[in-house]
Amino acid sequence: MGGTLARRAAWLASAKAAAFMLGFALPLILVRTLSQTEFGIYKQVFLLVNTAMTILPLGFAMSAFYFLPRCEGGRASSRLVFNIAVFHLAVGGAAALALAAFPGVLNAIFASHELVAHARALALLGFLAIGTSFLEIIAVANGEVALAARLIVLTNVVKTILLLGAAWLAPTIEALIAAATVNYLGQAALLFWYLESRFPRFWAAGDWRVMRAQLGYALPLGAAAMLSMAQLDLHSYFVARSFDAATFAIYAVGCFQLPFLYIVNESVGAVMIPAVGRLQREGQPSEIVALIASLMRKLGAMYFPLYAGLVVTGREFITVLFTDSYRGSWPIFAVNLTLIPLCILTAACDPVLRAYPAYATVLVRIRVALIAVLAFGLWAVTSRHWLLGAILVMVGVNLIDRLVVSAMLARMLAMRWRDLALFRDVAKLALAAAVAALAAEGVRALLSGAAPLVVLAGAGATLAAVYVPMVWILGVPTPAELAALRRRAVGVGLGFALPSAQARVER
Repeated sequence: MGGTLARRAAWLASAKAAAFMLGFALPLILVRTLSQTEFGIYKQVFLLVNTAMTILPLGFAMSAFYFLPRCEGGRASSRLVFNIAVFHLAVGGAAALALAAFPGVLNAIFASHELVAHARALALLGFLAIGTSFLEIIAVANGEVALAARLIVLTNVVKTILLLGAAWLAPTIEALIAAATVNYLGQAALLFWYLESRFPRFWAAGDWRVMRAQLGYALPLGAAAMLSMAQLDLHSYFVARSFDAATFAIYAVGCFQLPFLYIVNESVGAVMIPAVGRLQREGQPSEIVALIASLMRKLGAMYFPLYAGLVVTGREFITVLFTDSYRGSWPIFAVNLTLIPLCILTAACDPVLRAYPAYATVLVRIRVALIAVLAFGLWAVTSRHWLLGAILVMVGVNLIDRLVVSAMLARMLAMRWRDLALFRDVAKLALAAAVAALAAEGVRALLSGAAPLVVLAGAGATLAAVYVPMVWILGVPTPAELAALRRRAVGVGLGFALPSAQARVER
């Protein structure tokens, strides 16, 4: 099962990584074509849209992961999908009407008159974004992971072309909103085609009893997810309201790297949820613990060196991507990087919470309390115009959340002290990344005064050159993994060094 999950997750992660790379150029072009104030307004616009897409649907579409495998197909599946479409259209329409009727809410949120003029355009954009945001979820829940990956790439290619075209031809907020709107209109047509082809006449299959069952499952978990996203986004709203747009641009750049993490976490979660749900139905909590340990091991192999490398070269990373104008983002970026290792716990916990919905109410209570702490802390630091304090409060509250939830799930799964041995490779990977970071920092010091790109290349190469041998020395790769690596290396003419390494591990 682990191999199958890895392949399915790799499909989604590869597609989302491609999508991320496609969109990666957009902010890099915009920081060079827009003023710092205009770039700050652009970040506010899409912060609002992305928050609405994430929070307002309350995770209702995620009910497909729970109910579709239990459906026998036909009308039952169509009812389920119809309810998801109706719910998304309803919440998106309500939000759009509210924004169009009361555009002054934008001024209340951001303390900025500039966005009020775009209220109606934002209302339409938000409605389309929310209404079409569940395409990928339905495809994955329906077992079509490869197709979902292709749809992700396709929609993001179109989105990137439209936004980059707008940024190049008419770098204004109006043009960017219009381009995003056209993109979601195309996505709406694609969504309707997919649903009609997989669930014929889904639009005539509503069932209130099924809707109630979905609401009963989704709303508690959705509330918990909404509070979790609020923990990640609320700080940006406090900063946007308390500082001018130019300062908000500095802050937003400091929070830059996180989309890549969500790409991997969402991909892993999409394939972990059904697997954990099956083990839960079969009454195998020990197997869930083993699956979580395997997941954390694989994510740790990628996240720990990424974290170490960005901690060492963060100043140069910011300068190369966003120019010297945004060098002031480095302290914020450094604190925000703490979320990278925390994402490992997030990816491990979320699928388990989906499989045990009875614990959702406890999770909601925990996060309500943490949101209150977060809001008070953010008010305290932003009222004193302490920009770095906002990111410190956000990261601190999220650290508490991950630790409390992890402890709750460990108790729920009846973990014992001897189960910690399953996670020893995670600790080894962290140690290897720490040693590699020290070596990279030494090279960075030697290259002090060189061009930022040179420092990035030198320190990054050093980190990789130290991290990979350290992982091998600590005995992290299994014999099966080394054998698979050897087969791949032989295919490109690099297999000569691996037999001895495999023999050493097997001994």
